[in-house]
Amino acid sequence: MKTEFRLYQEADYSDLRDMIFSLYREDPEGEPMDEEKIKQTVAESRKNPGKLSIYMIRRDNENIGYAILVFFWSNEYGGDIITVDELYIKAEFRNQGIGTEFFSFADKMENIAALQLETTPDNQRAFEYYKRLGFIPDENNHLIRKSR
Repeated sequence: MKTEFRLYQEADYSDLRDMIFSLYREDPEGEPMDEEKIKQTVAESRKNPGKLSIYMIRRDNENIGYAILVFFWSNEYGGDIITVDELYIKAEFRNQGIGTEFFSFADKMENIAALQLETTPDNQRAFEYYKRLGFIPDENNHLIRKSR
């Protein structure tokens, strides 16, 4: 079975929405999710594709996962850093190398200097998986302040 990674299309909306809600049920730490946020993310990806892209992960013409990628230029790294804001693969398709395939796909994007992601503190399984893929904890302390 060949895995396909393609940009989000309007017909994907219900699958995307359902998978996003599944992700937030499985890993509920952090900000709560609602449909309005999903619609805003989709709209922003259409409006600014160089800033934000949604990729659908597919097998046999079925959406089996998604990734939300945020791009920003880093002077320090001399290229774009892709922040993998969300990555989700349906449970029945996990442990089949799909995540690894996705990161290989992302590594080949134009002008990419680094990939970055985060995990919630209790998601040790994901943390260990990402470490096996070569991700290392950043030396910097990351801080956030909500504007709303």
